[in-house]
Amino acid sequence: MTTRTPLTKNQVSRLRFMLDNDYSYRAMAKDFGCCTDTLKRMLVREGLAEFDGAKYAVSPASKAEVAMWSRACLRCKDDKPRPKWQYICDRCKGNVDVSGLPDSFIEAMNTGVDDVDEI
Repeated sequence: MTTRTPLTKNQVSRLRFMLDNDYSYRAMAKDFGCCTDTLKRMLVREGLAEFDGAKYAVSPASKAEVAMWSRACLRCKDDKPRPKWQYICDRCKGNVDVSGLPDSFIEAMNTGVDDVDEI
């Protein structure tokens, strides 16, 4: 898989011009040297167009505004803001691999409860 290079301001303005002048997606893709699917992904990424379908969805990590919360870390109890639904801070996450573990197990590990079902 190749790495994605960001579009230059000139390329973005050219895309905007082509959209405003009703160029077909096929013609735009040919001008940029890519397929129409890639062109549509570029349009979505730059916020110039929206299309239905999961294949053109923008990942949550790439959105400019990520919802934050100040919930205490399950391991160190630090309450610095971090992305919502992230239960363990980045510092603790780097120390122990907890990926794939259910939250109830992690809570039991931190509270010292022997039976996970008690939580």
